[in-house]
Amino acid sequence: MQFALYLREDAHSRHIGDRLKSILLKHHFIENNDKPDVVVFIGGDGTFLRAVHHYMPELEHISFVGIHSGTLGFFCDFTEDKLEELVALLIRKDVKPQQYRLLEAKLTYETKVVFVHGVNEIRLENPFHTLIADVKIDHSYLECYRGNGLMVASVLGSSAYNKSLGGAIIDTSLEAMELTEIATIQNNAYRSLGSSLVIHPKRTITLSGDFPKAIVGLDFKVIENDEKLLSMDIYLSSKYVQLYHQHNYQYLDILRKTFVVDKE
Repeated sequence: MQFALYLREDAHSRHIGDRLKSILLKHHFIENNDKPDVVVFIGGDGTFLRAVHHYMPELEHISFVGIHSGTLGFFCDFTEDKLEELVALLIRKDVKPQQYRLLEAKLTYETKVVFVHGVNEIRLENPFHTLIADVKIDHSYLECYRGNGLMVASVLGSSAYNKSLGGAIIDTSLEAMELTEIATIQNNAYRSLGSSLVIHPKRTITLSGDFPKAIVGLDFKVIENDEKLLSMDIYLSSKYVQLYHQHNYQYLDILRKTFVVDKE
């Protein structure tokens, strides 16, 4: 098996990476940073997102597994004292990674169409003045939105920025999207749904309007439009990220450890 390490740039993560590389080479793994079979990311959730976007063109051939060395490790199943267990998991032939579908957006400009992907979320935002967008789902009109922006989250991203905006956390065993408003305007003149909306995986969300200074956000990335954006169609992609979990992985345990403080 060929591997690559994707590290957060700090001394502790580099130290873990050196130790893991030595163990992998001892078990006859081959280092290949261009076209690996598995990418071990060492850091936190941000490291995972950067690793996926780095390897996006080869995503269908790559699996990921994470080692936690940061503050938040929602996607990191292993710690530095479990390196041998991680390698043993990769050696086993009967263990398959979990597949999670990505979000995809079709961006329609005046003279071109661009397709982009997000792991956690895709956003349309205007930090300069009120964003006004007509929102349709499968061509059925929902609302005219006014506010700072709109975000569509995947099940993986439902516990990230989406949660901070008051959106629901979606069990990762489900397939769905979630449409969440960012700093919406709600008054007697202008009103929108004012609530997150969990949407069937086969639906398409369309945002259209006049977006002279709007930006498109993909996880940690921002696309500043070089020409007028006319509309965005957002849907679940056929592309997916493959993520290894420990054999005793329980999603509810991760939620509790990340967000709930135990009383003991």
